[in-house]
Amino acid sequence: MENLFTLRRISTGACLMLALGMGRASAQSYFSSTQEEFGKSRIQYKRFEWLTIRSNNFEFNYYRSGDKIAQNAAKIAEGEYDRITELLGYTPFTTMKIFLYNSPQELEQSNIGLTAPIDLDGSILNLAKSRVQIAYTGNEEQFKQQLIQQIARLFVYDMLYGGSLKEVLQSSLLLTVPEWYMAGISAYISGDNDNPLILDRMRTTILKNKDKKIETIQGKDAEIIGQSIWNYIAVRYGKDNISNILNLTRIIRTEESSITSTLGISYSRFMKEWREYYANSQYASAEEKTPDNSQKKPEISTNNSLVETKQKLELRPGEVDTDNYEFDAENIIKSLAAETAKAKGETTDKTIPKPGRFKETLKIKGPFAYENIVIANDVKSEFLVDPVRRMGMKNTLVMNDLLENHSIKLGLFITPVLRNHDVYLGYNNNVRRVDWGVDIQRRSISLSELDNRSLYLFRPLNINTPQTTVLSIDRRLYYNRFSAFASYPFSQYLKAVISPNLTSTSDIDVSDLGRKNLQSIYLGFRGELVYDNTTPLFSKVLVGTRAKIRLDRSYSFKTSSENFSRMVIDARHYRKLFGSLILAGRLSYSRSLGKAPKVTILGGVENSINRSIEPTNGQAVGVPRDLRDILFYDFAGNLRGFNFAKLYGTSHLLTNLELRLPLAQYVSKGSLTSNFLRNLQFVGFTDVGTAWYGNKGPFNRQNSLNTEIVGGGQNPFRATVTNFKNPFLVGYGFGVRTTILGYFVKADYAWGLEDKEVNPPKLYLSLGYDF
Repeated sequence: MENLFTLRRISTGACLMLALGMGRASAQSYFSSTQEEFGKSRIQYKRFEWLTIRSNNFEFNYYRSGDKIAQNAAKIAEGEYDRITELLGYTPFTTMKIFLYNSPQELEQSNIGLTAPIDLDGSILNLAKSRVQIAYTGNEEQFKQQLIQQIARLFVYDMLYGGSLKEVLQSSLLLTVPEWYMAGISAYISGDNDNPLILDRMRTTILKNKDKKIETIQGKDAEIIGQSIWNYIAVRYGKDNISNILNLTRIIRTEESSITSTLGISYSRFMKEWREYYANSQYASAEEKTPDNSQKKPEISTNNSLVETKQKLELRPGEVDTDNYEFDAENIIKSLAAETAKAKGETTDKTIPKPGRFKETLKIKGPFAYENIVIANDVKSEFLVDPVRRMGMKNTLVMNDLLENHSIKLGLFITPVLRNHDVYLGYNNNVRRVDWGVDIQRRSISLSELDNRSLYLFRPLNINTPQTTVLSIDRRLYYNRFSAFASYPFSQYLKAVISPNLTSTSDIDVSDLGRKNLQSIYLGFRGELVYDNTTPLFSKVLVGTRAKIRLDRSYSFKTSSENFSRMVIDARHYRKLFGSLILAGRLSYSRSLGKAPKVTILGGVENSINRSIEPTNGQAVGVPRDLRDILFYDFAGNLRGFNFAKLYGTSHLLTNLELRLPLAQYVSKGSLTSNFLRNLQFVGFTDVGTAWYGNKGPFNRQNSLNTEIVGGGQNPFRATVTNFKNPFLVGYGFGVRTTILGYFVKADYAWGLEDKEVNPPKLYLSLGYDF
């Protein structure tokens, strides 16, 4: 059972934490700019005052003018409950909560799905699984079908992935099924599978996709094909085998092996016979003409009020057509008598229910005031390689109410050196059209022994230390930030965000307590314009466009010489070329201005676990008096083929192009027995980037690539040597991605082109997803 508790029960201490909460991204792209948050919006035009009624097995939530819809939904759901659970062979342990909207337009205002969805094989499954939202369209039959389909789909998810957060997370690492499997079973349960028009639609969809692997089919076609497969199983092998296959899938984790083991035939033979079954002429549309130009009609068998389409099957020895089985005459007479009695409104006490099942009398209680409950919706743990503090573990907890109008985010990043950590928490309110929230973040950086892996931090501070230098210091850097934000959506895809903030920075020399601590306090604001129309194509693969323009300005209370600003543009586009080949492109640009502009660093790969640092040949030895600028370093993204920190400057320009080829989309998932193979992806890429200082652009001779400091320190001579090179670095190569022990791992092999010379190739191993 999921840990649920009401908002009213949250303690005073927890409420204080909410007031200080962290719901927004960190102050800068400190971990991974490629994982920058974008996100769509939902626009609220009105506020819903929810009421609740409860039936035997469901909870229905509705608002003004929706009482009749809720009553009708209760009758439908309870009337179908026994049939659904019997067909699935599974009864959920939790009460499903159903949110009913009076129209599709009002459903579009719902925030459900925005907070913390988890991707399970291309479908978005929110961990608050025991809920459904449905809009009433005015069509009773359509409403009934949608309600049954949603209930069935949720029951299957609960059956396959478990009822608790822990079970879902464990199952999601091991169990992946194609889209036809999940969408098809709910469509089969809710559909009129004997309807000639439905059968014709199945047949047409199968023919349209005859050259495709069914595992790669998406959307409505996947649903119809899945419906046809489950219908074929029911007709050919009996409905009892549906529950057998579902239960076996949960145990052995593949749909192909489950079908093979249950039905006793090879999967390839099953698929062949399924296609031949629908290719049979008996499934031609009822509107198609027969040779004599008369309307061809399906065979109908009428038994009083019972009308059923009879399907004639070619049966092998020992097989039984369970749907059209002819009973003994005595049983037929009894059945007719029972039907006649039922038609006349008569009742009989001789009806014997199936063992262990009984038909409950519909009971509806309420209405009650809606009880807003909070759930633990998402728990994540991931390894991150901080550019300054190296390897650490990031843990995130997301909690929200069922409607996702309120969300709480708690997070902790910690390294083996406990003094290196981030703590953040926050609160978001999405009740009205203007979303708002507050957040707080604390970052601690401890610098002790510095060697060639860390001395790059001093280069933007004008100290170019020899490569072999080892410095022993004891400095603590602290960054504290409190901010609020308001987000106004112009449409579902476009929004504007304004965020005032109060920031403090500190540099403490622990080894010299007599030294005065360096501290500054900034008052600032952030403005963003965000566009995002992307949609998931399949697991972790998007199509569409997302872009963000961000402007930060910070004003120091101490002196205007510390003021600075930064503008960032990040635009991405994902396009499906053919099959499952995806072209992904990213453009990243930033510029920092003011009397104390901040630095962006380029080179290497984000979250790299084998990074190599750009070597230096400087002669200056020492430690900068003020290290607080390190707190504001920005890391722009991947520039493969070069060392980490190859370039730096107050401005940067970077483009990334990738061709992505997921293996699982071309191979039957049932034949891929490991999660490693199912998530295997091949990538070809090219990166082009540069960074520079000042306002003259990248071709200015005075940039980090063209400028070298010689001398200084103990050498009495110090000179700045400037040459001219092409400022743009080009990296290209190929890579593979997959999942290992639940973590997404990348390996890239790249060459770097610098000033018309190709550098020796480099291998990069890194963690986390691509942009």
